[in-house]
Amino acid sequence: MSALTKVFVVLLVLCSLMLSAAVVVFVNRTEDYAKIAKNIADKAAASEAALRQEVNDKATAWQTAQDAAKSAGDMAAKLKGDLASLQTDVSKREAEIADLKSKMAMSELTASQLTAALKASEDQKALQGSQIVELRSGADKFTKSNGELNLALSDASNKLDVMTRQYRYQQEQLAQNQSEIARLSQLIKDNNLSLNTAPVGIRAGAPAINGVVRAIKNIDNIPYATISVGSSDNVAKGMEFKVIDRDSGTFLGLLTVESVEPNEATGRLAGPKLSDIKAGAEVRTQL
Repeated sequence: MSALTKVFVVLLVLCSLMLSAAVVVFVNRTEDYAKIAKNIADKAAASEAALRQEVNDKATAWQTAQDAAKSAGDMAAKLKGDLASLQTDVSKREAEIADLKSKMAMSELTASQLTAALKASEDQKALQGSQIVELRSGADKFTKSNGELNLALSDASNKLDVMTRQYRYQQEQLAQNQSEIARLSQLIKDNNLSLNTAPVGIRAGAPAINGVVRAIKNIDNIPYATISVGSSDNVAKGMEFKVIDRDSGTFLGLLTVESVEPNEATGRLAGPKLSDIKAGAEVRTQL
């Protein structure tokens, strides 16, 4: 093989290699361009869809705005009508307010008059309350005084009843004494005696004298007793005293006075129950 042939073969091989490399590069670049074109087409489709959506949205918004404008126009017309009606109502209200102000002025005048009348009524009520307190105080005093007077009247009535009973008793005693005096006077006359010479009563005719036994003593086996009354009580020698048991009221015996002192007297004892006569027993001229 000649050198030229070898060169030619080498060149041919090199050209084949270069062609293969060029074909590979071209094929690779063609695939990249297809992908880029597809991406661009996809992006264009997406942009178109977005644009259409935006157009649709704008159209919808425009229609909504048109509807809102129409509604606003209708609302404005309605509001104008309402405003006119409100202005009419305001005019009526202003007239009513003016009338109410006039009535309020009259009411305030009446209220001031009523306040003055109420104050006068309260003052009168306070005065009446004070008078009622005074009247109640006076009534309480009167009730207390009336109660005291009733108690005093009741006490006086009781005392009057006691005094009346005592007076009746004294009247009865006086009648009995007068009868007794008449009887004794007749007895004195029957015995040819005179009242000026008649002895002082020492037995049944003795005055009513009461005392107590102070001491008991025996003199020559004869029982004697000292009593708590004497000449200052009109006790006289020979006067007889009945000795009585103070607790039971039993008659114990007789004491005949033999000696008399101003505040005591001594006498001889006699009777059925001499042994029961003790210091403290009661002595009486009259039973």
